[in-house]
Amino acid sequence: HSGARPGEQRAAMEFTDLEPNLQSVASGGHVLNCQEISALKAGLALMKSQEQFQQVCFWGKVFGATADYYVAYGLKGGDFEFPTKHFFFAGKDFQFSALTAPTPEEAVRLVELCGEKPLTGVASTALEVAEEEPADPPDEPVPEGPKKLTEVDRLAQLVLEIDFDTSCVPRGAFCLDADHAIVASKDFKGLGSSDAMALTSYVHFRAPVSIAALRSLARKDAQVHGPHILDGLDSDQPKGCWALRKDPTASLVTLRSLSWPGYIAFHAPETNKFGGIYFGYAQKDLSLPFVL
Repeated sequence: HSGARPGEQRAAMEFTDLEPNLQSVASGGHVLNCQEISALKAGLALMKSQEQFQQVCFWGKVFGATADYYVAYGLKGGDFEFPTKHFFFAGKDFQFSALTAPTPEEAVRLVELCGEKPLTGVASTALEVAEEEPADPPDEPVPEGPKKLTEVDRLAQLVLEIDFDTSCVPRGAFCLDADHAIVASKDFKGLGSSDAMALTSYVHFRAPVSIAALRSLARKDAQVHGPHILDGLDSDQPKGCWALRKDPTASLVTLRSLSWPGYIAFHAPETNKFGGIYFGYAQKDLSLPFVL
């Protein structure tokens, strides 16, 4: 199973708990079928043991024109402050391969080459027109140019962008331990019903960038300021980019990103159950600031 000890909290969307968590986000309009779930569990269990991850979480499904990508990430212990998310992807064979973050220069080239074009679903698709080889090979070795970018580089960039803007968890679900590492809080029993309906009660599960969170993290008594060490959703731009609603049928709160349609997070108040998932074409709603 997941290796979690009794009473220990699991990370959001840990792959061993896939079915109940998928039911919690079904209001987003997407589910996985039985074959996908069983193949994912097998593929992710293999990835977890090969890469020796402490935890593996299913991140989502990115739709392409001809095929789709399944995305997951692994967490290892021992990182200072924020644990590094190691992202992986698979196609319909469910054999997961690492996604490597593009360099800042490559990220700029990816935007210039692709703009808002949808993904094809074929990871090896070349994004740049190959230059023709000269008929006579030159005598001197030709210096290698920049790396030829493929769709897998673009997928990595898009996943990182989406994750940065979403990755929503309840405030207080993670805390700083004695080694100054951000870990799941064993004391977290869930948000109260009214708190669960406030956007200020949710934070991003990623390395913080806001001055306020970084200041809390740098304090000598940072453990006391645990709830404030991660960036809050309430300061996300544009204002109104999160839709928060209480499910009338169940004691469940869902948060949908309007910036990245297809991302949905959930929390069951007064329990330590929460998670988030993305199902979509990896296209940001650029019109949102003009609509709100």
